[in-house]
Amino acid sequence: HFTMESVLPAVFNTFNTESVSLFGPHDNHLMKTRWFLVVYCFSNAAGDMISRRLGYCFQLNTTTANYQALAFALVCILSGLYLTTLGIAAVCWIAAFLAFFGNGFLYAVTSKYIDKFVPRKHNLAAYSVWMFLGYMGAIAGAVLVSMVQHWICHDGPQAYQCHEE
Repeated sequence: HFTMESVLPAVFNTFNTESVSLFGPHDNHLMKTRWFLVVYCFSNAAGDMISRRLGYCFQLNTTTANYQALAFALVCILSGLYLTTLGIAAVCWIAAFLAFFGNGFLYAVTSKYIDKFVPRKHNLAAYSVWMFLGYMGAIAGAVLVSMVQHWICHDGPQAYQCHEE
C-alpha cells in the first residue's frame, strides 16, 4: 500500500498542467493530461488485476517458494517507485503497471499462503494482522506524498510538470 498511496497522488500532483510531455520535461510529444491519467489509471488497474489472478497460478508449496514470490513482488513495487521518480510521463505508465502488479501479486501470494499454511481457526486473525500491516504502509505512503513528489520534481517546475498550485 505504501507505493499505492504515495506514488499515485504524487503523479497527479506532478503532471499538473494542461498537457503532459511524454518523454521528459523538455520533450515536445504532448498529450492532454486527462488522457495521460486515463492511460495511467488503466495501467494501475491492469497490473493489479492481472497479478492477483497470476499469483494463484503458481505452485507455492513451501515457505521458501512463498518468500521468493514475495521478494519478486517487492522488486516489482520498488522498480515501479524508482521508475516513477524519473519524472518521465510515458515511463510512469510502466511504473504504475509494475508497482500495482507487485502489490496485487503480494496480496495474492499472501492470501494463498494464509489459506494453505495457517490453520483455519487462525485465518481471520492472520488476515487481520496482514491487513493491519498493509494499511500501516498506506498511512506511511500518504504521509510521504510530498517527499515522493520532491524526488520526481527535484529540478523544480518545468514547462509541463511540477507546477506549484
